Order: sequence, then C-alpha cells, then structure tokens
Amino acid sequence: MSLPNILNLGFKIDEPKLWAMDIPVEEISISDIEHNLDIPYLEQEGTDDWNLSPRMLIENFDKEILHAKKVNEADLQYPIELYFNENKWIIIDGVHRFVKHIRLGLETIKVRKISPELAQSAKRPDEEYRKWNGDDK
Repeated sequence: MSLPNILNLGFKIDEPKLWAMDIPVEEISISDIEHNLDIPYLEQEGTDDWNLSPRMLIENFDKEILHAKKVNEADLQYPIELYFNENKWIIIDGVHRFVKHIRLGLETIKVRKISPELAQSAKRPDEEYRKWNGDDK
C-alpha cells in the first residue's frame, strides 16, 4: 500500500540531515497536534503496510512489542519535527516520542516546525522516496 496522502510530501526526509539543522524549538500544547493520533504513521507487527496510528498503538500497546519498546526508549529531551501539510501540522520525525508524551499524560511537547525550504534541503534521493512510498516497481 502507498503512503497515506497526508504523509505523502513528494519526498522522504533524511533525518540526520534534519537533526543537524539549526531550527528553533518551541513548546506547544499536545491538543494543537492531537489530530496526529489518527494518522497511520506506522506498521502493525507482521505487516508491511501503513496501518497503525498512534491511537491504535496506545490501545494495543501490549500487542505491538517493537513499537512499544521504541516508545518506552524514546528520549523526550529531543523535540519532534513537524511539517505543515494539507492544512495540518504532521509529524515527520518523532512519532514514538509523541506517543510517549500521550501515554505519560503530558500536556505540552517540544517541537521544531520545518519549513518547505528546510524540508527540501533535508530530503533523501528520489529513488529512496519511491521505494519507501511503494512506487519502486
């Protein structure tokens, strides 16, 4: 299955490149980005599909062993990376940290808002994007 439309930016971010950029960190209310709870960012155990939202992960935490481990190990000192797409801020890095914030009942989260220009300068090669998006046939 192809990447969900809201996550399809036309490119894939090179996270280490993004992390190295000097981008301001701000603290926002979790409620400002709670729509991200219903976006299928992840894959359920044993599948190769975009079929697991943060909300589903929280509700099935004991069944999603790999993602539960990543959530438990997530370091909250690092902000999540947001990108404005389809009139919403979506997470382009930090879904497991986002889930950990929710599970801990925290009301705010540190974020970095990535502009289209910064995102373009931190993108991976187009071939990697096509493979990641399921267009590598």
